[in-house]
Amino acid sequence: MSQALPLIVGIGQVFRGDDSAGHRIAMALQEEDPAGFRALAVHQLLPELVAQVHQASRVLFIDATVDPRRCLQWAALAVEPVQAALLSQPFSHQLNPEGVLALTLALYGHHPPAWQLLIPALQWRHGDRLSPLTATSCSAALALSRAWGVGHA
Repeated sequence: MSQALPLIVGIGQVFRGDDSAGHRIAMALQEEDPAGFRALAVHQLLPELVAQVHQASRVLFIDATVDPRRCLQWAALAVEPVQAALLSQPFSHQLNPEGVLALTLALYGHHPPAWQLLIPALQWRHGDRLSPLTATSCSAALALSRAWGVGHA
């Protein structure tokens, strides 16, 4: 049996402007072929992800946010803990990180420690361009994610 590795899950719709931030970061990490952790780029969190989350030693979810507190140009990025939480709907094919952890807990009896990194996002229009704020935040988030993956964040 192989050793469990940290898992970074980047979430976002590639052609929805700033929503693609998490997906882009995970793709960049995949291209670097990281040693010591795995990166996975997804369009949304689905129940099918639970098995991979269960096999990880720890998980970092990266996603865009429209939270105005995070969208100020001087807002610093931070890795924040995530806890399992019951789904607000009886079942949905699309989940949030808390729901993925809750489903992992329900199926396997435990889940790995988990965190999230939220990227400030300003525009969600169709297209593949990032706003300047999100592009700058992605650069910082890439470095932070890399450090988290190898255990230095």
